Amino acid sequence: MFRYEFAVDKELKICFWDINTEKITGKASAEVLGIPYFQIQPRIIIENTDALEQVLRDGKPIQIREYKVPCLCGISKADIHIDPLKNLESEVVGVQVTVEINPDCLPSNKLNESKTLIDIGKASAGLAHGVRSPLNAIKGAIIYLQGKFDSDPTFSEFSRIIEDEINKLDKFVTKFLSNTISKPEITEIELNPLLDKIVALLKMQAYSANITFARYEGEILNIKADYFQIEQAILNIINNAIESMHNGGLIKVKTFMTVFDNKDHVTIEISDSGHGFADSGSSNALKEELNGKGRGFGLFITHEIVKNLGGYIEIASEKMVGTVVKINIPVEQC
Repeated sequence: MFRYEFAVDKELKICFWDINTEKITGKASAEVLGIPYFQIQPRIIIENTDALEQVLRDGKPIQIREYKVPCLCGISKADIHIDPLKNLESEVVGVQVTVEINPDCLPSNKLNESKTLIDIGKASAGLAHGVRSPLNAIKGAIIYLQGKFDSDPTFSEFSRIIEDEINKLDKFVTKFLSNTISKPEITEIELNPLLDKIVALLKMQAYSANITFARYEGEILNIKADYFQIEQAILNIINNAIESMHNGGLIKVKTFMTVFDNKDHVTIEISDSGHGFADSGSSNALKEELNGKGRGFGLFITHEIVKNLGGYIEIASEKMVGTVVKINIPVEQC
């Protein structure tokens, strides 16, 4: 759903014009303030009467369903809410118009996606700069500790994992800040060892929250992808699972081959026993993330990574029972 709003005074002259209305009409707010709205876009007519004039006259709101309005793709149907604006003496001094374009307007949907990507870009640029200093401090600390305690086999195992992850993250930040992040390094990846490493990396964090892991390794084919990106996609899902399990529980990580649309797919299934959510299905869950109602941009980023590999995500969830996420990557595309 794409929404835009504007308001007029008693003479139907524009007194408010939001940014989405600017995009729909191609007219900036500064250009249109004080101009009758019907000189910028067509009048909103019901029963041969200007609906805004009727609300000004009667002081009662009007709702219109599936009205044809200008849209980024030409003309689309929309629900229109026309509400009176009143002063402290309850006198009608203007009208506010809210237009909600139906989801079949694809360019409007693309505009919403673009806004999300812009938000991600702004946030990630600041994050990249903010990560570098503490990352260097962590790297120095782990090198010092290795010199002291490297004889302990458990410490040695985890310190090597930490050091490896620090090096990869440092490389990623360097690439990001030099604007080369858009060029992924495609390599052949064995997913089962990668998943083993991710589980080992998150085990201590999960243990402190009384969460355990169960791994089920199927016989799967290797894929070709950017190692850091696919690792990040999986980490986002597992971290979401951990965050959803406030009272402990079990996270299952499975791999197996599936067939969809006559194509072989490698499937990574991650299930948890967390609180879940009411609406099940990948489109609903992704919509929550895109509308800023989810846990940050994690699921959105995972979706984009998997989509770029020609794959897709399936999500099934039940309130207070848990969530199952399947990452499906077609072998033909790898």
